[in-house]
Amino acid sequence: MEEVPKLRPNRDAWDIEGDWAATGTIFFVDAVHQPLFEPLRAFDCRTIKLVNLDRPAVRLTFYRKHRYWLLKDKDLPPAEKINQIQTYLNDLLVKCQVLAQKLAVLPAPKRAEASGKIGLYQQQIQQWEAILATPERYEMALSNYSRQHMYVTVNYKYRLDSGDFANEQEHLLNTQRDRLGNITQNRYNILFIDPVEIHREHPYQNREVEGYLANFSIQSEAGKHTLYARLRLEANSQPPLV
Repeated sequence: MEEVPKLRPNRDAWDIEGDWAATGTIFFVDAVHQPLFEPLRAFDCRTIKLVNLDRPAVRLTFYRKHRYWLLKDKDLPPAEKINQIQTYLNDLLVKCQVLAQKLAVLPAPKRAEASGKIGLYQQQIQQWEAILATPERYEMALSNYSRQHMYVTVNYKYRLDSGDFANEQEHLLNTQRDRLGNITQNRYNILFIDPVEIHREHPYQNREVEGYLANFSIQSEAGKHTLYARLRLEANSQPPLV
C-alpha cells in the first residue's frame, strides 16, 4: 500500500453513499493494481482485508450493522447450560474474593463502591445457584446482543465478465481499541475501484440497456426519442452485390 497510489473518494462524482468513519482505515485502490495483490489472495490476516479482489466496485454503500450471535434454549444441551452457569458462578466468586481482599486498603469512597459491587455479585451468585440446582425448570439463551457490536458493512456493485452486474456485501475490519477507547491495533480494508464505472450517475439497472444501444452504429435524435440502427450480422457476412 505504500507503493500503490491511493484514490481519493469524491462524493460529488462517485456513486458512493454512507459513512465509513467508524471502521478501520480504508484504502481505495484503482483496479489496475489488482495483480500486485494476487500473491496475498490466500493470506489469512486479521488486520488486513482485501475486500473485493477481482470484483472492482462500480457503486459503494456503507452502513453500520449490529452484528451479534444468539443461541436459544433449543440450541443449548443440558450439559452446556450447566457448564455456562458454573463458569459464570466461578467468575463471580473470583471477583468477590479479589474485591474483599482490597477492602481494607481502599479509601472510604472506593471501599463503599467495592462493597456495593460485592453485594450485587452475591445476589447474582444466589440467583444462579438456585437455577443450577434445577436447570430443567428454566429456559436459557446466550447472546452478545447487548454488547452492541457495530460493524461498518459495505454493499458494492461490480460488473461480471458477461457484462451484467452483481452485488456483494462484506463487513469491514474495525480498529481494535481498549476499554478506554484508545487504539491498540490498526486494521486496514482495501477496496478496489473501477475508476471509470464508479463515476457513472445513471441507475445501474439501466446499464444493460445502455450497453445494448451503444452497439448501434447509427443513432439519430428524433424529437423526444432516438432512432437506432445497425447492419444485421447476416447482412455483414453476405458478399457484395455485383
